[in-house]
Amino acid sequence: MMKRSSRYYLLHGIVISTVALICLISYAVTTSLTVANSKKQENLEYVSYEVLTDNVMPVSKEEQNTIETQNLIRPYTDKQVEIGKSYYDYKEQEENQENSIIYYENTYIQNTGVDYISKKIFDVNAIASGKVISITTDDITGTTIKIEHENNIISVYQSVKDVKIKEKDEVKQGQKIATSGTNNIGSELGNHLHFELYKDNVLVNPENFFQDKGN
Repeated sequence: MMKRSSRYYLLHGIVISTVALICLISYAVTTSLTVANSKKQENLEYVSYEVLTDNVMPVSKEEQNTIETQNLIRPYTDKQVEIGKSYYDYKEQEENQENSIIYYENTYIQNTGVDYISKKIFDVNAIASGKVISITTDDITGTTIKIEHENNIISVYQSVKDVKIKEKDEVKQGQKIATSGTNNIGSELGNHLHFELYKDNVLVNPENFFQDKGN
């Protein structure tokens, strides 16, 4: 009787210890994953639409305060065009930042350009004279034109159609290069132009550098 009782308590103790060990391991794994996920979120950086393509360029939070410009003009002349989504500026107020977030396939992306919208299709023009360095098309961002200008400036025109130029062409300031269009990542904007501006391979807010400070 004594032996049976001892064996019972021994087995009971083993079962309890095993359950406790499993619970401890489960807790440790869950905590580890939570911390890892938290650290991952803390390390998130705002990125350009171009991370969704193969044509990734460097992105930085440090905006250039000056651009040696040849008087950059807006990439459109239609007075009906307005800003649909602004450039994300981490120094802006929260309300303005919210208007600079793009939601695509369950992912929030900070806008690294400016989205210009209009109910009707509008002409897209070169902001300065330069050379066309690439014209690409994909299912997510649509057609993208990149033009290199003086002083290490690159302008990017995305979500365009009816392209009027080709790679390696020299274009003049104000020259029509395409028309506004649509793409998947900015589908909620409808007809629009997504425009980005680089100085020394660093993204800057285009609105700070146009000679016309309208809109």
